[in-house]
Order: sequence, then structure tokens, then C-alpha cells
Amino acid sequence: MAGRTIRQSNLEPQRRSSRLNNRQPLANGAGSSGNAKKREIVHVELPQKKRRKVEPKPSTSGSSQNCNLETTSSQVIIPRRSQRITPPDLIKREQELLKKEQAYQQKIGDLEAKNLSLSTKVEESSVLISEMKKREAEAALAQLEEHFTCPLCYEIMSHPYSLNPGQCGHTFCALCIIKWFFSRLHRQCGGWHESVDCPICRSLLVITPERAPRLDVTFPFVPNRLAATLCESLIEKLGQSPSGCSMTVKREDSEGVWSLERSRKKGQTKKEESEDEDEESSKLVEWRPGGDLRIEWQKRDKDGRKEMSYLLERWTNMQASDFIATKHRLGV
Repeated sequence: MAGRTIRQSNLEPQRRSSRLNNRQPLANGAGSSGNAKKREIVHVELPQKKRRKVEPKPSTSGSSQNCNLETTSSQVIIPRRSQRITPPDLIKREQELLKKEQAYQQKIGDLEAKNLSLSTKVEESSVLISEMKKREAEAALAQLEEHFTCPLCYEIMSHPYSLNPGQCGHTFCALCIIKWFFSRLHRQCGGWHESVDCPICRSLLVITPERAPRLDVTFPFVPNRLAATLCESLIEKLGQSPSGCSMTVKREDSEGVWSLERSRKKGQTKKEESEDEDEESSKLVEWRPGGDLRIEWQKRDKDGRKEMSYLLERWTNMQASDFIATKHRLGV
């Protein structure tokens, strides 16, 4: 700091009074100390420069911003003459929008028409499917009634069985043929004194030996598994008939496949024909799951299986008392 201060004092000019004061102590010091000359360092404080206070000028940023906003708003609100929309342009735009709206309305109409057409086709397809199912059910019922009716109970066969003699081959319900066989049993002695014959062709069965044990070949019944499989399959088709099968299905004249089954008999009126159709429709309803005919067939099938299994397991060792008890249980 001292050196810096000295340089500043050497550079700046001193006043005359200050120079005289500086010389006087130097002369006094020279007389006392002899001829030796000494230099003393004098500290001189320089006055600080005063800075001018600058008053802040009022800012014009707000006004400029407002001016800019007004300018931009005026530019947005009032476009240039070249950017203005003329009335012909407005009319042209309105016409274009109207054309687009009409095109969209046309597309909407086409889509609605297609949707309606598809809905109609779906309904027609469902009607055709229900008609096909009903016709299949009618054909199955006709087959059952024509080929698988029991000659003894005149119902659809349940658990079909045939008689043992090879020259017979007739098939019956298991429960029906068991009742027929035990109806020929003598209640007093519990035996068959004469051969039992087929109720259709009168073919004689093998006489049942009175003494036990008996051979298995003397068992008078043979299961007809083919007939049982066909009956179950056709009855399953009856169960798949549509729920609204009571409605009358319109048939075309070209349907020759159904002409034999559905042709009008000679002398039969339209009223009688409609009554027959209603009767068949009611039969189809009764063969559906939960119907009366189906429940009755299932009961006969279950009872026939039970009785036939009982006889087959005990046939070789059954006694006369067992035969009498079976006859009493069957109620024949």
C-alpha cells in the first residue's frame, strides 16, 4: 500500500504549502545527524473520487408490451386485405361442406341398409337352421316309429333284446320280453312245463332246465346292441329339436324327399292334415329333455337294464323260488 501511495504522490502535483512543509523537517534532520541524508516515507491520503448518482429512468417496457399486444391483436382481428374471405369464397365453402354432408349422409344410409340386410339374413339363417333341425327330428321320429317300435308295448324300444333261437331274430324291449317269458311260468311249481315261443313268429325257445347249475347257453335272451345304439342316437336327435318346434314350417313343392312321409292322404282335408302336423309337433316337444315321452322311455330303459342284469348274474344258480319271486315282482 505504501509503495502504491508513493507512486500516486509522485505522479500527482503537490501544493506549494505542502512542499514547504516537507522541506523544513528535512533541513532540521540534516543538521542533527550530520551530513548523512535520510529519506522519510510520507503517507499522503488522497481524497476519494465522488461518483455521481444516476437517477433511474422510467422504464418503457410495459408500454412497449402493451403496444406489442395491441399490435398483434390488431393484426389478428383485422387481417390484411389479401387474407380476407370474400363472399364468393364463403359460398363456395358452404357448397363444399354441403356436398360433404350429403356424401356422409349417403354413406350412413348405405351402412344402415347393409346392417338391415345382414340382420335379415341372420334371421333367415336361424329360421332355416331351426327348420332343418325340426326336419331331422321328424325324420328321426319317423324312423323310430317305423323300425324300432316294440311289438309288445307299441312304444319305442328301450334296451332292446332278442330271443335266443337263431331262427327268430325279433327284438323287443328288455322289460317287455322278460315279462312275456315269466308270464309262462307256473306259479305253483316255479318251472316251465312247455317251451316258450316268440310272440311274433312262434319260434320255440330252449326249455329252461329245472335243476341248477344251468349252462349259460340256456339263457333265453340276447342283447341287440345295434338296435340299442341306433335308438339312442335317434332319441338324441329328438332332444336337439328347436324349442319353437310347434310352429308350422313351410315346405316347398320340390322337396320330394319328404313327400312319402308328409304327403297328404287321399280324401284327407287340409284341416286333418294340420291336425296331424300339430300332433307330430307335440310329440317332438314331448321327446325333448324333460318331456313326458322321454322321461317314460328313460324309466323303461332303466328298469329293463336292472332286471336283465339281475337275471344274467343269477341265471345259472336260480331256484324255483327265485323264479316265482321274480314273476311276482314283475306283476305277471
